Amino acid sequence: MQTIITAATILSMYLSAAENSNSSYYYNADMENGKVTTMYVYEADNQMLTSKLAYNYTYDEQERLVKKEVMRWNSVSREWENDYSLNLIYTEDGYELSRSVWDKRTQAYLPTMEKAVYQYVTDQVVAVNYLRRNDSQEQFEWVDSMLVMNPTDGLLLATR
Repeated sequence: MQTIITAATILSMYLSAAENSNSSYYYNADMENGKVTTMYVYEADNQMLTSKLAYNYTYDEQERLVKKEVMRWNSVSREWENDYSLNLIYTEDGYELSRSVWDKRTQAYLPTMEKAVYQYVTDQVVAVNYLRRNDSQEQFEWVDSMLVMNPTDGLLLATR
């Protein structure tokens, strides 16, 4: 049950979103070497498109997603402004997902305060542990956990 977001996954998500004609949102992407590097989101408003969001994607040498930066359009300054970043760190038995918020005052991302650690228990079971920085902000402490199970086709109660 290796759930890893790759460059191909991001491209598939972009193509799927771009083809959805029932949405009031429109998408455009910058691509490099067959990978989506930035995806722009626009909203249709009175037959005009208004910039909303931009997603910057960073991949590792195995084409796995390691960072997704989210930027919001500032209609007053007419510039993209950082909002937050989702960061993935891959380990031998899973991966960590953390979120860092942009601090306008320091012009940098704040330290991550919470993260989720996904560990593969078996091919069909993933342990998800939620961690939060302690008050001294020196280390993460366990907050909660759960097991996520992915049944195989043989275990489904209903079939087509």
